[in-house]
Amino acid sequence: MKTTLLILLASGLPALAASDYRIENIPIPGGIPPEVGGIDIASDGSLFVVLRRGDVFKTTPKPDSTDFEWKLFATGFHNGCGIDAVTPDKIRVSQMAEFTEAEDTDGDGTADRYRAFASGWGLSGNYHETNALAEDGKGGYYLAIGTASFNGPTFEHTLADYSKAGRRGRNFSGVKWRGWVLHCDSEGKLTPFASGFRMHNGIHVDANGDVWCGDNQGDWKATTPLYHVEKGNFYGHPSSLVWDPKWEGKDPLAFYRDDMDAYNRDRTHPAVQVPYGEVNRSASEPMVIPDNFPHFPGQMLLLDNNGRRITRIMLEKVDGEYQGACTHFIDGQGLRSGNNRVRFTPDGKQLYVGQTVRGWGKLAEGLQRITPVSEETPFDIDRVSIRPDGFEVSFTESPESSGDGVKVESFRYQSKWTYGAPQMDKRKHEASVAGADGKLVIKVADFDPGRVYSIELPKIKSKDGEEIRNRVAYYTANRIPKSE
Repeated sequence: MKTTLLILLASGLPALAASDYRIENIPIPGGIPPEVGGIDIASDGSLFVVLRRGDVFKTTPKPDSTDFEWKLFATGFHNGCGIDAVTPDKIRVSQMAEFTEAEDTDGDGTADRYRAFASGWGLSGNYHETNALAEDGKGGYYLAIGTASFNGPTFEHTLADYSKAGRRGRNFSGVKWRGWVLHCDSEGKLTPFASGFRMHNGIHVDANGDVWCGDNQGDWKATTPLYHVEKGNFYGHPSSLVWDPKWEGKDPLAFYRDDMDAYNRDRTHPAVQVPYGEVNRSASEPMVIPDNFPHFPGQMLLLDNNGRRITRIMLEKVDGEYQGACTHFIDGQGLRSGNNRVRFTPDGKQLYVGQTVRGWGKLAEGLQRITPVSEETPFDIDRVSIRPDGFEVSFTESPESSGDGVKVESFRYQSKWTYGAPQMDKRKHEASVAGADGKLVIKVADFDPGRVYSIELPKIKSKDGEEIRNRVAYYTANRIPKSE
């Protein structure tokens, strides 16, 4: 049986200093709701934004955030949630019903040629059926095809095959491939890749070709997960399995509801479980921080669609499998809610965040640009690594404190058919702390896999007197190494 361990560092999440990043609002043309479904940057630096109401706008970014000049490039899309700027004159948009290409063939700056690049998934008309995309690095794509929600209507007539069994449940897969990741090759051919998702509103392929996506806490999702997605795996939401030939004639929802041992055996656990209330409520797009970005290059960002936060993910491999830690990258400081899509500039020095709340919370929509104020990385937790007997915490600068006063507690998560799940089986643990080479080595008594360990650090400063930005990081260890 697969197990999941999550380690938390601290309980009160102090906000990052406002001076670490400059966050600018980028006005989008007036008269239209600025609900950003997707953003991308072309090879010439042109910025494309697809809005959920159907329009795609194009601009050349300017140093002055109020000086952007926008031009309507294409229109008519049904809730576009992903966009690839193939060239400065050609885009592909994953909209509700299909994956569509739009191209400017006469050079007037407006698309005049549209064609269906790929199609084959179903559409029920439900608002929840998002379709995100990520380039596979080989001319093709991975597409995240979201489920529908009981909290919204569907059309009387659906697109593609319909499943009566898949129509049941809080989040459901009544039409084909909902709740799946699909692969789309360079010719537009679709192939099922992985199942078991609820609302994986964002997907990313890193430089190694590894596929990543988050999901939203809800039914069959105890808390906010980040998944390393591999072909053929099942990621925990049973509705999608009605489209797996191995389940033909069977009821996956009823089967796993009645046999939780089989459910825990068959599902692939998240690489990182992100605490729902404390860090990230509704995960959207993940994105690796590029090498040229001055802070935390090589780590990953995970946007929060239901909070004014961006999560930072620190991954490592144990026994050949990914797991790791998370903490805040930005928490507030002018960042809006609704964080939905992210792109770094070609030089890797800035990032753009597109936002839409989709009705969940107060209006917080539009486009923002984030720029580090300094090349120097703020004093913060740099990484958390697991040891056979506990953890090693490294910092961006040497701390002045030895780490006296660390508190350790633990609990578990169990995903099931209910909406989310509470922290279970809470315990307190004895811990000993030693400092060496600017790091803290934390040994934990009764250190077992399958639990969530909360390690609360005391308030510490760097040797230069700078206060630490985050006293918390959450480490999800599906495995504990046997030796160093």
